[in-house]
Amino acid sequence: MTLAPEIIPFPQDVENAEFYLDSQLRDIVHALTHLHLTSRQGDIQHGDKVGNLDARYVVYTSNAVADTEDAISHGLGRVPVGYIPAKQDKAGTVYDGTTAWTATHIYLRASAASMALTVMVL
Repeated sequence: MTLAPEIIPFPQDVENAEFYLDSQLRDIVHALTHLHLTSRQGDIQHGDKVGNLDARYVVYTSNAVADTEDAISHGLGRVPVGYIPAKQDKAGTVYDGTTAWTATHIYLRASAASMALTVMVL
């Protein structure tokens, strides 16, 4: 399946050249608005692959005590190089814990208690 329709040339002496051009542009815009960078549509779910990146979205809730280290399973199968906070339900900051990251877990802290978070683990 092609992502955008192929433009079909038309003779310049056609009376409705604007109509043909407009129709082709509409087809291109329609194809681009329905372009998906991943094979699955919908909301981010726990552990979802991040498009073509070697990363995963991780959804978790921080500890009930603020500034306490949380062990978060990431499923990458390697030691991550970083993370990007994507979504949180409270004002606060997510930051590194003191424990070294492993091929199975990262260790983060949140400045607010019981904060629901989505982070992209890279």
